[in-house]
Amino acid sequence: MDEIIIELAATGTFAIAVFGAAFSLMHSRASRVSGSFAAFLATVAINNSPDAFRRLIEAAPVSFEAMIDVAVWPSSFFLAPLFWIYVVTLTSSSERGPQRRVRHFILPGVAAVLAVLVLLSPPDIRDILVTDEPKMDTGWSMAVMLGFGLLQLAVYPQIAVYLFLIWRRLMTFRLRLRDVYASTETHELRWIFVICGFCALFWLAQTVLLIVVIDAADSAVPPAYINVASLAGLAVVAALVLWGLRQRPPLVPDDDPETHAPAKNQVAAKYEKSALSAEASHRLGRKLRAAMEVDHLHRDPNLSLWALARHIGASPNYVSQTLNEEIGESFFDFVNGYRVAEAKNLLTTTDQSILAITYDVGFNARSSFYNAFKRITGQTPSYFRKNMSQPAGLDDISI
Repeated sequence: MDEIIIELAATGTFAIAVFGAAFSLMHSRASRVSGSFAAFLATVAINNSPDAFRRLIEAAPVSFEAMIDVAVWPSSFFLAPLFWIYVVTLTSSSERGPQRRVRHFILPGVAAVLAVLVLLSPPDIRDILVTDEPKMDTGWSMAVMLGFGLLQLAVYPQIAVYLFLIWRRLMTFRLRLRDVYASTETHELRWIFVICGFCALFWLAQTVLLIVVIDAADSAVPPAYINVASLAGLAVVAALVLWGLRQRPPLVPDDDPETHAPAKNQVAAKYEKSALSAEASHRLGRKLRAAMEVDHLHRDPNLSLWALARHIGASPNYVSQTLNEEIGESFFDFVNGYRVAEAKNLLTTTDQSILAITYDVGFNARSSFYNAFKRITGQTPSYFRKNMSQPAGLDDISI
């Protein structure tokens, strides 16, 4: 029964990963993001192929089974770096992966080289890797087993490092979203946080199990644990494909992939040689304020830097420069400042519910409204309304 569960879970994971990889490659937009996601899913499929086709493999000679296991083994070392590359590409304003990408494949490369050396070795060397009680009676066989053992242990710190890198990248990405979106909730890639959270729990469980096994001097893994791990892997891959296939790079505009806003730490360098004069920046500043005060663009919950730039007939880079240098605010703070200002007026002059006001002024979630209102005024909307409804507060408004 345990073998059936493992086989079904592996087959399902393999099929979903292959489908996701093939579907990703069919996307013409965001091709680099789709390509990096397809590479990761293809590696997931390869990693699960031995368990998915175990019955066919076991029907073959033992030497063939050993060759398959050795050939697939390095794929586990590629999973974390490939997912990291996908996250970096997805959160980039130019759909580019990490710089110095080669260093991320040093450990996978070592594993691949060792696997190739073993595949070129005599059959008896390959067979020791799938034998329950391997006979390490030669120096080469001992070296092979030692190399495989050390590399297998290296997977644990590798995964931990990449989980940290992904978490740090996503936190920086959430701040960069404020340069181009007035409402960031739908672009924050929270699903990747959830996936990484499950991966971290799985990594912790594997680490604890490894410690227990080493202390017990027993290499046997409980079948129940393998079943749970297989089903958890299937669920994680299914969630990845479900969300990943619908995801597009949020920092790249849909209408013009060549135009994007600069990151905060690149603002000074990017604007250093800008042709935007101080006078032109002043004019753009007036247009930006008019877009909020006269045209009320802040009421659009999906307002982006690119939409605002089109509205006033200016380059997104010039708009971003004006916001940072002339007005001194990020796009997010600039728009939400007008939203909160209008909300304050509605709270004191109407009896509309707070939820209705939330959507009327442009927020797309009550939590976002409360956070922005509290950050700007130091009060909650309900406390502000109650306080300003008192005579003293109303007198203050009329002065």
